[in-house]
Amino acid sequence: MTALIASRSSLPAHLSKNIEQAHELIAARHAGATRKAYEVDWRDFQGWVSQNGLDSLPASIEAVALYLANLSEKGLKPASISRKVAAIKFAHRQAGLQSPTDSEPVKATMAGIKRTKGPAPRQVAPATVEVVEQLLQACDQSLAGYRDRALIALGFGAALRRSELAAIEVSHITVTDKGLVVSLPKSKTDQEGQGQQVAVLDGARLQVKKVLGDWLEVSGIVSGKVFPLTDRHIANVIKARAKKAGLDPEQFSGHSLRAGFITSAANAGADVFRVMDVSRHRSINTVRGYVRRAKQFDNHAGAGFM
Repeated sequence: MTALIASRSSLPAHLSKNIEQAHELIAARHAGATRKAYEVDWRDFQGWVSQNGLDSLPASIEAVALYLANLSEKGLKPASISRKVAAIKFAHRQAGLQSPTDSEPVKATMAGIKRTKGPAPRQVAPATVEVVEQLLQACDQSLAGYRDRALIALGFGAALRRSELAAIEVSHITVTDKGLVVSLPKSKTDQEGQGQQVAVLDGARLQVKKVLGDWLEVSGIVSGKVFPLTDRHIANVIKARAKKAGLDPEQFSGHSLRAGFITSAANAGADVFRVMDVSRHRSINTVRGYVRRAKQFDNHAGAGFM
């Protein structure tokens, strides 16, 4: 994508190294996967406008609206189109330009796509503590069973995203009398990379310390990744154990453990701010959404007459 920093030809030669450093810092603003996705989406937009004799940078409001309409006609899902809008916005802001995606016509086009193109994204079922117990029971005494048991218990107990779970290393975990402290060098809610810590309570039902210790012992892992798996593989593990437990695997994903902890905490009446200490959400409204879903039948308005 076009860089914000001026080209070398317009700046003194002795600043060339600083220009490269600035480019690297600008690129580091987003996670690697996000940058790659933006680059792919931006190239797609550039190709479309070029074919139609239009400019990509700066792009006109009309060009973006027509591009979105074309994507919708092709059958792309609203979520995929929204990501392409984000890529266009990022490219313009990186170049120091006003983005056409902020205009009302483009926003209205996107709103129309969302309204007419199918249901909202499917929400996976939360793996509540009761479900997690079933998943753990579905793990046998094989090497994979020890691994999956530790993965499920730790993922739930720390309310981890699957990417965070895949990135955990042995050195990130500190064992204490009351449980574990997991250090996360970087996560979705910590884009500045300051690091976050999560306290994992060693409850009697899940015994996170024990199952993690068992896995490290039988696997012989003493350093590096605790679970040498990709985040996609972790999602498949959850689905496979759900199926073995007699549950519908299509209802569960890698996010189910994180959602399950928050839901279970809400059901237990935990303070929302204490939940956020574990989940590390920045927005209280996001956590409240889980709480509302968990308690939607509590003190129901129709309880007195239905």
